Amino acid sequence: MPRLLPRLIKKLKETPLGEPSPRHLDKGKHVPPRRKLVCQPIPERPSYSVAGRMQSILLDDQSPVTNGGAYIRHKAPSPRVLVSPGEITTENAESYTPREMTAQEREWWSSPYLRLLSSPIRWCAISRRYMPSGTSRDVVVNTNYAHVLPDFLIRLTPLQLPVPRGAKALQVWMPDGLEHPKFKRRIGQLAMYVTCWKDMFSPPNLSRIASPRVAPKGIFHKLLATQIGYLLRLRIIQELRSLEERISRGSRHNEKEATILRRLTRAEFKDLRETGAIPHRDAIAVVVVPPVNRDRITGKKPAASIEPEIPSDDQVMPSVSDSHCKVQVPLSTLHQVQGHLPEEGEHSFSNLVPLARVPLYNGLTMFPSAPQRSMLHKALCKVLDAERRSRLGQSSADSDSNRQRKSTPNSKRGSHAFLFISNERTVQRADSAALAVALWRLRMWEGDAYQNLVCSGGWEVDGEWRMNYLQEKL
Repeated sequence: MPRLLPRLIKKLKETPLGEPSPRHLDKGKHVPPRRKLVCQPIPERPSYSVAGRMQSILLDDQSPVTNGGAYIRHKAPSPRVLVSPGEITTENAESYTPREMTAQEREWWSSPYLRLLSSPIRWCAISRRYMPSGTSRDVVVNTNYAHVLPDFLIRLTPLQLPVPRGAKALQVWMPDGLEHPKFKRRIGQLAMYVTCWKDMFSPPNLSRIASPRVAPKGIFHKLLATQIGYLLRLRIIQELRSLEERISRGSRHNEKEATILRRLTRAEFKDLRETGAIPHRDAIAVVVVPPVNRDRITGKKPAASIEPEIPSDDQVMPSVSDSHCKVQVPLSTLHQVQGHLPEEGEHSFSNLVPLARVPLYNGLTMFPSAPQRSMLHKALCKVLDAERRSRLGQSSADSDSNRQRKSTPNSKRGSHAFLFISNERTVQRADSAALAVALWRLRMWEGDAYQNLVCSGGWEVDGEWRMNYLQEKL
């Protein structure tokens, strides 16, 4: 007892009984599987014939009978976008040498839509459909590019809430893995998946989910959809911060012509609105975010913040600065790209495959909260400033650039539209496709991917089945 009591008192001080913390139902935190970078070459398979043999095959050094593991083929790790010269050493030269992606592989990697479709398949608990999950995969790119890609599903894990002694255990389903792993890693191992669409998280749809064995009494809190929407917007800000850090760090590849982000001029933005064509063949997204106006009551601009705004039961999320907008603009619209307009009879399958289009996102609808939209505009300007310093050696605060900006005509000045570009050259500098995926996922969450269901659901073939399913069940 004299030895036990001091240790017990110490443990009680470290974890007081009055303030227990929520915990996941897993035994431990999620630990990603360790990759085996050693890929030994398979020796030549010996002959089983007795002709010319002086001893039994069992006595050979590389016997396939006694040393069968040496003849098992192992899958080599995927190629990387960048391989530092220090990784190619004599130690791993005999086993495995990291290989850089070819130009064709970098072109595939630069496509956000191929990334969406390349993740493992998981099962939606409501629609009973199999879709890409976006969980960890065997793609090793670089420590600067490592992340878990967003996908078509929302990952939910059960969380054990603290309750008073004698009360029943309370389990609640919480979103997990929506943030960038650099800021917050995935915690839970046990999970279920639901389609990335906020209408799926309505109480009638959630009531159709069969209770999993891992959390038979798990509940869904009433602000679950609001929390997921906030985390998806937070992921966009985090991707912008990572993009700014990567561009500022620079790359050993001197690709100054590989522009990642630039502003559309006022003349280009005017032509875009008139013709509906984006003036760049490698464009992946256009984000229109004007500066936030001053508040009509206080006369001050809202401070940039990404803190969540929780609406009350009888009040919608406030947006005082947006009350002057009479018509709600759509969150995104799809536009064709200049140079990708096919001619009649160019391809025999042109009537089967839809034309490649690039989304244009409206920041006013995408970030309805004024402080969060101010943070979005601030993050975009930081990325643009880092791009200018990296490519041109000057920032927006330089006196020479300010003097040159004043002398330029109005038609050539920058507009509020930010153009993101991704191709096989830009991925060597920074990864802008991850940001495009995060933007596209917010588009799916808000329901823009489920509109115009004449031929398809936008991001999946034969998408009208979902609307018919909901109409029959509700």
